[in-house]
Amino acid sequence: MPLASEVTTWQEPDPVPSAGGVPAVRFRTRVRTNAEVGRFKRRLERLGLLALVETIDRYATNWHWCGTGRGYEILWRDTTTFADLLPLARL
Repeated sequence: MPLASEVTTWQEPDPVPSAGGVPAVRFRTRVRTNAEVGRFKRRLERLGLLALVETIDRYATNWHWCGTGRGYEILWRDTTTFADLLPLARL
């Protein structure tokens, strides 16, 4: 059974250029779920994604009116590629 009801991933410019001065992009993902952060992290670990995470922060979902749901925003490490994130489809 899926843990997430919605997963959105996008890329944005990294404010710190790589060592060669080449502009880089960073990936971010927002996930809507009913899972507590511990369960969410365990699922990321089983999918082999937790090691790629730089930070996980909560964000406000528009589910506040019914008191359910959580939102987590993940900033992926700067070495993460889009291909690395394909397991998110099984989240």
